[in-house]
Amino acid sequence: LKPPRLQRPPRPPPRLPPVSPRSQAARGAAQSALTADAAGPPAAMPNPTITQHMTYIQDKMNPIMESMVTATLLKCPEDPAEFMVKWLLEQTRYDRGEFGRDAGKEELEQLRKEVERLKAEKAKLKEALARAS
Repeated sequence: LKPPRLQRPPRPPPRLPPVSPRSQAARGAAQSALTADAAGPPAAMPNPTITQHMTYIQDKMNPIMESMVTATLLKCPEDPAEFMVKWLLEQTRYDRGEFGRDAGKEELEQLRKEVERLKAEKAKLKEALARAS
């Protein structure tokens, strides 16, 4: 005689994180397109903005993200976010906005003076604190 088999209760479906309305719309369009293919008649094309976003992600963002993630995985830095920001700033083929521009000599000199002024102010405050205690 064989012992009876115990049946496990069915697993609940996995809980997914909350999704933004924009992501829900994109998922809904993708799912309706997939179901329409399986069901028979073709569904209407998704909203052009969704298609444009997907193309933008594939053409513009993926190459950058793949390179950055690969570099991060090769280094395995303690602080990946800081590493990724530095990596992005070091890239010359991507637009770095205001962070990529060189500071002019006048601006650099002004910033150096500001640093010296702040150091002097810090020293005065430390001295005043030492006298007060």
